[in-house]
Amino acid sequence: MTFYWREAGLTYLQYANITAKALRNVLKEQAKVVALRREEQYVKVQLWSQGKQGDTRVIDPSGNKLGH
Repeated sequence: MTFYWREAGLTYLQYANITAKALRNVLKEQAKVVALRREEQYVKVQLWSQGKQGDTRVIDPSGNKLGH
């Protein structure tokens, strides 16, 4: 037994992303806003030197520094 997404040449992650996007597109407006907010990503970077925490930087996927 093979799964239809595998027969279509997709990985499971690609399949999951496609179905999640389709689901978000059919949500009512209020639920869509909440779902899209969950989709946002960022990276928090903390530099350590000699055992002490240094500056903290928050970076969004486009490379823009958002934080301190």
